[in-house]
Amino acid sequence: MPSSRIEISLRTVRWLWPAALLALMPKCLLCVLAYVGLGTAFGLGGPEICGASAGSLVAWASWLAWLGAIIGLGALGFFMSRSLLRR
Repeated sequence: MPSSRIEISLRTVRWLWPAALLALMPKCLLCVLAYVGLGTAFGLGGPEICGASAGSLVAWASWLAWLGAIIGLGALGFFMSRSLLRR
């Protein structure tokens, strides 16, 4: 049985995690542009920005974008199917 101190910390994490995600989520077009600018500043841009060849290590950003799109579409399909099954 977990101690009360561990239970309180787990409860705090369960409340702070969604709050942190909501605070970091872009809420307007300027926020999205700021995140894109930060990503470019930290080296997440494509090869055309830094002049590297297309087969370099920078190509992982493209795979990361595709992975995000696939996960997003999968989540959308999952939640739509759940809502249709409830009807």
